[in-house]
Amino acid sequence: PRPVEDILGEKPNADVCLVDHQQTSQMNPTIKADQVVGVIDHHALQSKTIVTDKPIYIDIRPWGSMSTIIAHTFLTHGRRPEKHVAGMLLCAILSDTLNLQGPTTTEWDRLMVAVLAEIAGVRDIQLLASQQFKAKSKELATLSAHSLVNGDQKSFSFNGSGFTGDIGFAVVETTDDDVILQKADKLIPELVACKKEKNLSCIFLAVVNIVKLKSCLLLCGPTEKALAVECFGGEISRNDTLMDLANRVSRKKEYIPVITRVINNGWKRPVNLKRGMSDIGLNQLGHLEVDPNDPYGNVERIGSTLTDKAENDDENIDEEKKDDGALMIG
Repeated sequence: PRPVEDILGEKPNADVCLVDHQQTSQMNPTIKADQVVGVIDHHALQSKTIVTDKPIYIDIRPWGSMSTIIAHTFLTHGRRPEKHVAGMLLCAILSDTLNLQGPTTTEWDRLMVAVLAEIAGVRDIQLLASQQFKAKSKELATLSAHSLVNGDQKSFSFNGSGFTGDIGFAVVETTDDDVILQKADKLIPELVACKKEKNLSCIFLAVVNIVKLKSCLLLCGPTEKALAVECFGGEISRNDTLMDLANRVSRKKEYIPVITRVINNGWKRPVNLKRGMSDIGLNQLGHLEVDPNDPYGNVERIGSTLTDKAENDDENIDEEKKDDGALMIG
């Protein structure tokens, strides 16, 4: 499909229907609010939901995928989606629901998968899901820290009695979480840089293993650690930068609702909490540029003092492991 920027460049006053989101913070900056004539979504109505000056079409259902809603709408209107459209909707549902194994999966998702598979001529849904997840993971393994942090990131605004601010929450879904976590020394600094540049109060990155249905949470500072401990209470490792989230895998159902409840119950940043890496100026974050030696054209952050600090911390962790090993041998 053509980029929306190109389409709106040719037709600047075109009507737009938002799908799979309704927050202004997630809208393409090319789209103006008064162009929006509809919303088809499956997410909660939270902060920064679009406000319009006229009535618009709204279809929001608590199903596992927005594509399930669209497939259902095809059928209720007596229309059969074309084979390639059915295949695209099928893949989207499998992705959103983690092959119908995720906690957001509903009977409607299962029904539409069966119908779409028949229309698209897919005989082995499990094989399709496996191939899809492997392809996605292979691509993720090539992405830079900047792309991973900013690729699937959403921001949420909170106004509790003890905490007010925006929280960014990024998710990376993969079949091989170890490959992603090997980049932690670059992901942590990039999280801090993103937090500073977007003026966020907190930022998290969840790495989800979509085969084993488990996840872990990268923590880039003391505030993130304090909030994560209160919300999830998982075991923390890697010098306070990694929390085990066990079998939690859904941002929509298992991450954000818990954070929302904790903040609404009065959570506040602990007094005298030490400062983290985000206690630096914007001029120390370096700059972004395309890596000329990368065949995928990845965008890398260059000249950040945060990366140097993270690498030094990793060296300290390695030295501590060596020391621990020496003590065990002795």
